[in-house]
Amino acid sequence: MASYPWIVPHKAQQQNLEDFPHLRRWFETMRERPAVKRAYERARQVNESQLMSEDAKKILFGQTAATIAR
Repeated sequence: MASYPWIVPHKAQQQNLEDFPHLRRWFETMRERPAVKRAYERARQVNESQLMSEDAKKILFGQTAATIAR
């Protein structure tokens, strides 16, 4: 369960869960759990401000194996 938040932004990280069918199944199962839904709804209420600039997001989340290999 602790790994779930690391997978949530997979699209922003340009990762395709179709490449990892077991991970995708687990992610979809976790996403539907009532406690996970409640936690993410609560997080939206608590974290109303943006914690990270768009430039910081590009640096942290715009990397893939292909971009690093250049």
